[in-house]
Amino acid sequence: MEKANRSTLVIRCNNVFDEQTSLTVTLADVAEYYDAQARNLTSGCRTLAGLTGDWLQIDQLAFLALGWFKRVNIVGMRRAARRRGLEPKF
Repeated sequence: MEKANRSTLVIRCNNVFDEQTSLTVTLADVAEYYDAQARNLTSGCRTLAGLTGDWLQIDQLAFLALGWFKRVNIVGMRRAARRRGLEPKF
């Protein structure tokens, strides 16, 4: 992690070309991922906050971001999930 606060998480990661990049993940990005991407079983690729890659690595990044936001801003994470039509179980 490079930087983290209640609404943004900046993660240093590699893109598909193995180049270092900073990925900025917001509450809305995590909610969008779990609404539209996480249940997509037909593709080996998924996208989180504009970063596309192998489903397992992207899923792990989304899980890490969700865990962070649940610890530091659970109310905001619940609100972002509800905006996407999800009912949070946390």
